Amino acid sequence: MKTSQKTRPYIALTACLGMLSNSIASAAPLCIDAVNPQYFHYNGKTTPLVGYTPEYICHLEQRAGTPEVAQLCNYNLDAASGKRNFQRVIDDLALRHLNVLRVWVGLGHSPGGAAGPLPHEQPFAYNAALGKWDLYTWNQTFFDRLEEVVAYAQTKNVVVELTLFDAFSGDFRTSPWYPGKNTNGYVGLSDEWTLTAAPGTTCLPFGTPTNIYSRQQALVEKLVVELNAYDNLYWELANEPDLSIVRAGYNSSGATIADTVSVPRIVKWHECMTDILRNAEGTMAAPKRHLIAANYHTQTALAPFRTIVSPAYAPDVRILNGHYIKVRDAGRLSATEKQRTYLNGGLQGIARVYGFNEGRPTPSYRTTPTFDFITPDEARAEAWEFMLGEGGLYNHYTTDWSGTGEPLQTRVQLGKLADFLAALGPYLRHMTRAINNPPTWAPNLPAFGTARGSSNVYWSAMQQNGSTYVLYLHHSTLSSDSFKAYVKPAIITALNTLDLQPAAAATNYTAEWINPTTGNRIGSTFTVLADGVRRTYPVPAYTYDIALKLSNGIVTPSTGTCAL
Repeated sequence: MKTSQKTRPYIALTACLGMLSNSIASAAPLCIDAVNPQYFHYNGKTTPLVGYTPEYICHLEQRAGTPEVAQLCNYNLDAASGKRNFQRVIDDLALRHLNVLRVWVGLGHSPGGAAGPLPHEQPFAYNAALGKWDLYTWNQTFFDRLEEVVAYAQTKNVVVELTLFDAFSGDFRTSPWYPGKNTNGYVGLSDEWTLTAAPGTTCLPFGTPTNIYSRQQALVEKLVVELNAYDNLYWELANEPDLSIVRAGYNSSGATIADTVSVPRIVKWHECMTDILRNAEGTMAAPKRHLIAANYHTQTALAPFRTIVSPAYAPDVRILNGHYIKVRDAGRLSATEKQRTYLNGGLQGIARVYGFNEGRPTPSYRTTPTFDFITPDEARAEAWEFMLGEGGLYNHYTTDWSGTGEPLQTRVQLGKLADFLAALGPYLRHMTRAINNPPTWAPNLPAFGTARGSSNVYWSAMQQNGSTYVLYLHHSTLSSDSFKAYVKPAIITALNTLDLQPAAAATNYTAEWINPTTGNRIGSTFTVLADGVRRTYPVPAYTYDIALKLSNGIVTPSTGTCAL
């Protein structure tokens, strides 16, 4: 691995701390838990990931004097603390017990906008005279700064989601991948959507020197060389490759074109890129095998992962990330819809870690009246519902890092979710999502999404029968835009009672109601008899959401390890 002079101190610090504490430096890369493959395994334990990402370019330097310097995760120096802003961000994540951050690499636009590229914003050298990038000359400073982010995150026990390519952010005509913005005259990309779809049915374009796909391969191989040594990362192949009906794209002449995309071509691109990653990692002197994620939403793209079909590349893609509560048409599944459709679903099931790593952001410094921001309460609802449905990862993407107000409230509240999951300890490894509607152990809970008063009742639940049960419920409506979020209504009709019928066991259950906002218990604990008989219990007053935990302390012995 080629290591920058700037980054070596972080690597040395990580190694030193690793001798003292497994909580800081892991002995192996993030992997899938062998006992419960819906979760990660890291630092010797079953690990759900909960995080907050204030923009996706922590390794880029914003222009001095712009709001982005103070409001986003970036490489700029904070004079007051003497730290880079990305270090302050990661420090705060660790303080809140949050453990995942998302960073994008091969951008489908220039984040510098009309004023021109930001300093070192792309992995390629920039020719200012021509206003173009040279795809054959690396900008080593870009990689050094990216490595600094990953290295520092590892010292704080924070995992980095590295999104390799993107076809959605900003104007594609400003991207190095756009034919008119590089000096090399490449062919192969007629519009932004084919950024993630290799032509034809083979991977030959990646090995053709005159095809721009060969530079995609070169970039990925370069990233493996730079980052292979780190344990706290996984590769996400592309951002939203099959959600391309969001808006129109542009062709090679800059003209607007129809926003259609070939999902089979996208799937083939993912297959080729998976092979490239695995081959590149295998050629390292001390190879490490990092997890790979696909950010799919269409049922067509997801179909090959079902247990009744098994393409060659599917076993190597162990994470399926999704976005939003609901997306604009029936052919596409949001993060929560995908989880409920495919997780533990028989022949339709897909045994992968499920991630929710983008939704509507909490309020931003940007004044965009038509944008549908969500409140910390609404972010909390989608996070708790997803993670208590056996989700493996929730990462709240937003566009503001304010140290006060709603962005801070969101981080604090997500930290309470992380604490709740951590407190489950060894029980979490053996819990599975409740797939009955309602759960068999909470039989009079309203069916998922059922109207109750002016809102709907949404819930998620997990259990290890005879040992531990958890439930989360909230009352929401759905936003009116195409990519929907939960909306907290002004008035709800709360549940007053709930029937509980956990499995018969040798020891009674201790139950507690929990306020998800604070993580604190509501009232006193109470006993639920372990005789298998259904009984009715009062539900304490709540204004939007509430959580419940039952446990009798019976632990199933197991050793947490990585799945092969």
